[in-house]
Amino acid sequence: MINTSHLYYLLVTSFLAYFIISYIYKIVNVNNIEKSLLTEKGLLLINLRHILGIVLFGIMFFLLLPDYRRLITTIEVPNLTILLVLTVVVIVSAFISYYSAKNNLKNKTEKSRYHVDQGWIYFTIRILFLLSYEFFFRGVLFFSLLEKNHVVIAIIVCTSLYVLIHAFDSRNEIIGAIPFGIILCLFSYFTNSIWPAFIIHITLSGVYEVSIFNQLTLKRQKL
Repeated sequence: MINTSHLYYLLVTSFLAYFIISYIYKIVNVNNIEKSLLTEKGLLLINLRHILGIVLFGIMFFLLLPDYRRLITTIEVPNLTILLVLTVVVIVSAFISYYSAKNNLKNKTEKSRYHVDQGWIYFTIRILFLLSYEFFFRGVLFFSLLEKNHVVIAIIVCTSLYVLIHAFDSRNEIIGAIPFGIILCLFSYFTNSIWPAFIIHITLSGVYEVSIFNQLTLKRQKL
């Protein structure tokens, strides 16, 4: 087992590495699915970014920290109250994502450079990335902070870093990351698992990105 100081060093190194990668993608203007679909080799580049994230946030910590593997390998059904709250949050997240995508597509006339069938590769990688992402933020980072700090401090630090990693996204995404990050931390805390956080995150991201992907790629097929 890695000691606490080495663990924090590993967490900071991994975070900074992905932060730099995000900055590079911001410079080349391929930092989300919308821009990737409208850019030559954009889908390839965004897939590469997610694969790097899977390695930095998922595979590396899963291999080096066996004590934290239970956060992925163990799935427990939460109590009824938490399950009901989770269901409500998932439904609300789906509606928010759907209408956000609809609003963003309202005035778009561009067409995707890719065929709709290429979505299978993208979304498979994306799902693995989000699982790795939650394993890092609401898993290893959050629970390692809980070992030495009060839950409020752990949530503040975890959410602050989560917001910071979104520094190169839109202002709405940065602002939205604050309540969203807190909610995901609370679910992880009360369930002792990353799976509820992952389910919420995959709903929010999935509904939005599937809507964007389908709309932009279907425009291409109609030509």
